[in-house]
Amino acid sequence: PAAVKEAGLAAVRAARGPAHALAGLIALTALSGAFVAGMGAGYAFNTFPLMEGRLVPDGYWAIEPAWRNPFENVPAVQFDHRVLAVSTVCATAAFWAYARALPLPRPARLATHGLLLVTCAQASLGVWTLLAAVPVELGTAHQAGALTLFSAALLLLHTLRKVPL
Repeated sequence: PAAVKEAGLAAVRAARGPAHALAGLIALTALSGAFVAGMGAGYAFNTFPLMEGRLVPDGYWAIEPAWRNPFENVPAVQFDHRVLAVSTVCATAAFWAYARALPLPRPARLATHGLLLVTCAQASLGVWTLLAAVPVELGTAHQAGALTLFSAALLLLHTLRKVPL
């Protein structure tokens, strides 16, 4: 039992850093979504994965000085949110695969599974919202999904907190 307890503690320590980084990425993605919603950028480029047939849309660097584009330019704001969202899905899937190989306590394993589920649901909802040209119901659900996803990340962090097993 002591060896099992020590292995579980080591697994929690190993997962904690990547889980914090993942939660940060989720928060950054949600923040970028706030820019999309605030600028009405979701009404432009209603195709996925390409934007008007291009991976990087025309006009990405249209504003001078260039540092303003990620905050004030519709093509850049929407492209950045797409990149962050896809990165979040990939990072969550990678964390899930990594965590499956660790002897994590049951609450942390369940939180990891839940995080992957919510991430996939949120990304799917985001694409659906975009393709449907952002009806209010889907846009609202996608914003609520961002809060749910961040809450799932916080739950995972809570299960990995520094307490004895």
